[in-house]
Amino acid sequence: MATITSHVLDAVSGTHACGVRVDLRRIGDDDRAEPVFSVESGADGRIVGTAEVDGADEGRVYELVFHTGGYFDRQGLVEQARIMPEVVFRLRLPDPEARYHVPVIVSPHGYSVWWSG
Repeated sequence: MATITSHVLDAVSGTHACGVRVDLRRIGDDDRAEPVFSVESGADGRIVGTAEVDGADEGRVYELVFHTGGYFDRQGLVEQARIMPEVVFRLRLPDPEARYHVPVIVSPHGYSVWWSG
């Protein structure tokens, strides 16, 4: 199984973003998103999830959805949370046994995301 990890950081407070829901979805040939897992970042802002990836499916696209709107709403930034409620990152998982680390730094007005193996 492929392992997907992330570290969600809050650029406003300079701390870990605790309690951010993160979903992994598999995008089908018909562009429909099939849920794979849903987790919540812990006190350290980190998440871990796994995905059953078929080796013949190496071109399949997945999307990692960080539900930042709820997080910023709880921080009292209600108006900003309504404007950008999610950060969506599309990726492929070509190696069914690999670990994919996708950290993200979020703020109510923007984000930065990257991946590392």
